[in-house]
Parts: sequence; C-alpha cells; structure tokens
Amino acid sequence: MIIIKEQKHFKKYMEQSKRFDEISIMRVMAMIMIVAFHTFCFYNGRWVKVDGVDIPVWHRISCFLDAIDLNMFVFISGYLYGYLYIYRNKYRHPLEVIRIKAIRLLIPYFFWGILMVIVWPWNYWSKLLIGIGHLWFLLMLFGVFTLTVILQLLNSQRIRFTRGVGILLIVVGSLAGFFFSKFVYAGDLFCINRVLYYFPAFMIGYLCAKLRVGWLLPNWAYIILPFAILGLLFLVWNPYPFSLPIEFVVLARTLCAYIICIDFLIILSKVTMSGRIRKIILGIERLSMGLYIFNQIVMDTVFITPLLNEWFKTHWMIGPFVLFPIGFFPPLLLSYIFNKYKCLRWTIGG
Repeated sequence: MIIIKEQKHFKKYMEQSKRFDEISIMRVMAMIMIVAFHTFCFYNGRWVKVDGVDIPVWHRISCFLDAIDLNMFVFISGYLYGYLYIYRNKYRHPLEVIRIKAIRLLIPYFFWGILMVIVWPWNYWSKLLIGIGHLWFLLMLFGVFTLTVILQLLNSQRIRFTRGVGILLIVVGSLAGFFFSKFVYAGDLFCINRVLYYFPAFMIGYLCAKLRVGWLLPNWAYIILPFAILGLLFLVWNPYPFSLPIEFVVLARTLCAYIICIDFLIILSKVTMSGRIRKIILGIERLSMGLYIFNQIVMDTVFITPLLNEWFKTHWMIGPFVLFPIGFFPPLLLSYIFNKYKCLRWTIGG
C-alpha cells in the first residue's frame, strides 16, 4: 500500500530520516531497467562476443533504457552523498570516503573481474584497468567519488563561493565534463571518459539534496515527466531528427534522462510505502549490488550455451520476455545467498 506523506519541514525531515522511500523505489526502478536493458542487448548488436542478432525494435527500446538506467543510479548516489554530507555531517574526511568506497566498489570489481578474465575467453588482463564487462560501472562510480573528494579538498582550502555562483560553476563544469567525455577521447584508463560523462548526473543528484528538490518545488513534475519521456522516445526512434548534429542529439537525450530522474524524485517524495510492498522494495534494494554483479554473468552463461543461443535467435519476438526472469531471479537469489554469509558478503560490497 502507498500513502501520501504529510508535508513536514524539510530540514527536520532530513535530520531525522534514516531512509528515503523515494530513493528505494528509484533504485529498484533503475535495477529493473538495467536487467531489462541487458535482456535486449542480445538483440541490439552490442554484445558481439556472444553472437547475438540485431532486431531494430528491440534495439530502440534498449537505447531508451540505456539513457535512463545508469544515469538514475548515479543520480541516486549523488543525492544520498549530498544528504549525508550536508545534513548528517558525514564524508567530511576525504581519505575515509576513499576507504569506504574502495571496500564497497573496488574489492568486488577486482574479485569478480579477475574471475571473468579467467573464465571468459574474450576478456584479458589489461581490461581490469579500463573496465571489464559490466563491472566498468563500479570502477567508474569509484572515479566519480574520487573526483568529488578532490572538489571537497579544494573547498577545504577556503575556496568558497556564494550558493548561486557555486551552483553555476558545478553546472557549467559538469556540462563541460560531459562534452569532453563524449566528443573528446580522454582515454579508457580507469574509465576516465565515463567518469566525466556520468559526473553531471552525480552533481545534479547532489544539488537536488542541497536545494531540497521534491519538498520545495511545485508539482510541475507531473506535467513535465510525460513530455520528458516522450522527448526521449522521439530521440531514440529518430537518431538524427531534423538533420541535427549528433552532439546536440546526445546532449538532448541526456538532459531528458536528467529531467526524468528529477521528476521521479519529486513525485515519489510525496509518497511513502507501507506493508508488503515496502518489504519487497527494500528487500530488492538491499540485494541490488549483488543483482547487478551476477546479472550479466548469468546472461553471458545463457548466451554462450549453443542450444540456448540458437533458441533465442529463432524466437526473437518473445526472447526478451523469457530472458528477463532469467536475468532477474537467479541473480537475486545469488545476491541473497552472498549477503547472508559474512564470508561471502565482502565480494559484493557488503
């Protein structure tokens, strides 16, 4: 059951709340979109290593999901970081931030990355430094936190601005990083390009926490959200609309994704979960890290099995709908098992 939240004073809420229902829902939404995206990857020509097949309609749907899912995850990370930094007085010591995030992100990255190099024939050792398989997201997210820590260090050196100037610098700097990452080759080492590409989503999430978005902004999100979704669908189905430059199209897609994330935050901040739905959502959220790690491992195992590979090629109309439960429930079960035992929990960031 979902009920409407009573309007409370934001700061009091931020100081007392230990969990945000809206963030839990968004994290589960993002995880479902990632699993769905991976089910369509077999049909969009991107996973050449597993001999997939390119089906245009599934390709377009995968592009739509790909524009939102990881941006939403990074947006959530920025929002929670901003909340803990500003309202809980945490993350004040840069080295402590690096230590925590290394345990959470780098240890799982290298543990499963090394196993993937050993098991999958298409991987090689140097990939560990540029982002191996789907695990590149963990390496990239660690880079985003590292970049944030660098900004913290600059701020600690008395380089301070008014709120307006500071926000303007963050927005301009983030957009500059986005263009640099997308249209200037900065190298793959440590996922530098991807760090720059996703950093704006992180900072937008941070600013949403700082500016109390969802509690102080009017309810225009209900109107804007459908337009943002339709705009993104239009850009996905028409990769080069009106003969516009690719740079403009990529930026427009990404901005639509940012607006969708902000709108969902605003809309979902007005509700809270209760009962069985809350238990299910929080359970999946707790297992989301392991679900992400195991998802592509399970999917790759399916795709490299000759009989299954051929079946999914032949039955491409229903293939994604069969692949989704395969890519969701077994990884969720594995995540539950690994979270249950302390000797295994560290391998998935627990």
